[in-house]
Amino acid sequence: MLSRLKNFQVFLKDKNKKPPFVIAKELIHFGYVKKDLPVDYFRKYLYRKEVLDHTSYLTKKQYYSIIESPKILIPEIAMILDNKLCFSWHAAQNQLPTPKLISYNVRHTYFYNSETYTITNHKALAAFFITVFTDTTQDALFLKPIKGIGGKGCLVLEKAKLKEQILKHGDTLLTTSYIHQEKINQHPDINVVHSNSVNTIRVNTYLDTEGKAHVLSALMRFGIGTSITDNTSAGGFFVAVNMEAGSLVGSGFQDLDKGGGVHGCHPDSKIILNGFKIPFLHETLELAKLASLKTPTRIIGWDIAIGNFGPIIVEGNTNPCLSMADIAYGGYCKHPLIKDILKEINP
Repeated sequence: MLSRLKNFQVFLKDKNKKPPFVIAKELIHFGYVKKDLPVDYFRKYLYRKEVLDHTSYLTKKQYYSIIESPKILIPEIAMILDNKLCFSWHAAQNQLPTPKLISYNVRHTYFYNSETYTITNHKALAAFFITVFTDTTQDALFLKPIKGIGGKGCLVLEKAKLKEQILKHGDTLLTTSYIHQEKINQHPDINVVHSNSVNTIRVNTYLDTEGKAHVLSALMRFGIGTSITDNTSAGGFFVAVNMEAGSLVGSGFQDLDKGGGVHGCHPDSKIILNGFKIPFLHETLELAKLASLKTPTRIIGWDIAIGNFGPIIVEGNTNPCLSMADIAYGGYCKHPLIKDILKEINP
């Protein structure tokens, strides 16, 4: 509710909104046609002048009917995806390219190189990571909470800054469970746009009733400023992907509760987004389809980074934020596969 109030505040300041009588008419029409309250009308920017068909967007009821449907969601697979450690093991077992798992911890119990360590203070914690850095010759590790969502709690632990980082994050590292992964070397073309974060392509996949894999849509997310994650909840933004052309299309959108910014170019690098060619996009889409066959819950949002030599799966999401895809696609309800899904779950 609070986030929707923030959305409304941004809407009031937005100079790109339709006339008030048009917005009022659309709100009433949306509710009448969709048989649901238009609670996401503002959050999905439907009030903006360029949105011509507001009824092509999912309602909140439709959104949850898809992601929570027992015909779509398989809880046993969701458990694997929701647990970053389990997914890392699952990906390795199925030879899916993901960042290498170096070590991990379950609160104060640390696991590395088939050994188990009980660590209860900063000195022992620093010694553990010095050993890891020395053995692996890694300069940095990317740490993700095992049960984290939205990029919250992620850390880049650097060998050169270990002392001050242990001082700053040590208590958290002793009380929170993390996986410790090899840091992704992002493709230089992507680094030109933004290098502080690993910028991922969100590919939504769908398994039809015959088990065939499809790509529903794709978009790309970018971090802003010094953020090490590209999540919109951390202030990043997303841009639609033209899968046929292999490039970004249109402008980037920030969440309304983060200011609702619209970016024609990246705010830091000033690289123009529309038409930007994405390296290894075809390979990325094929990898997403392969991963969906190896992880058979029927809708997954894959976050895939572009490395120097091809795509790398960062994670899969059973709640793939269809709202973001809805906006990037220009209204998911006109997508032929989404139409099939809605018919299947609401016969």
